[in-house]
Amino acid sequence: MKNIPDHERQAVIWSFYKPRHTHAWNMLVLSWRAFDAPSDADMPFEDEYLWENFIIRLWLYRSAVKTLTRLSAVSADARDILAKFDRSFEVSGQNSLKTIRDMIEHFDDYAAGIGRGPAMREDELDPWRKISRDMFERGRFVIFRISAYDAAINLRSDAKQVSDAFITWYKSSC
Repeated sequence: MKNIPDHERQAVIWSFYKPRHTHAWNMLVLSWRAFDAPSDADMPFEDEYLWENFIIRLWLYRSAVKTLTRLSAVSADARDILAKFDRSFEVSGQNSLKTIRDMIEHFDDYAAGIGRGPAMREDELDPWRKISRDMFERGRFVIFRISAYDAAINLRSDAKQVSDAFITWYKSSC
């Protein structure tokens, strides 16, 4: 790819981004909608599953949008919109979304006491905490479903603006 002009290299990245972005968004929406299904009081672990899926889907959507930071023409704007999204989850200087996602993805490390994030095994890992469909809490790390989805909607809108700016740049560079 070193011999390919910059605008073509950038187009390759964007062509990877667009379908991945759409897929990640659709999966996030499906995980959001799953909360609307009736809850079975005899199976409260289902709510935890819904939350884990939603948290992972939020992070995967963020990861898809992060692809825009690889596009030199819009990289700074892409970093700004990700920072804005991340601030929606900030608790005492820590990103609750990333922290909880890490606890879910790396449960075995945290259970063994060797998790690398800010979460503490004794304080945040306890899987028996009460979970509601509106809030997921692990110690000091809390995610509210509605505000998390609103942050994702804002990120989607911001990502569209950044993507449109890239397309404008691309058309002018050809």
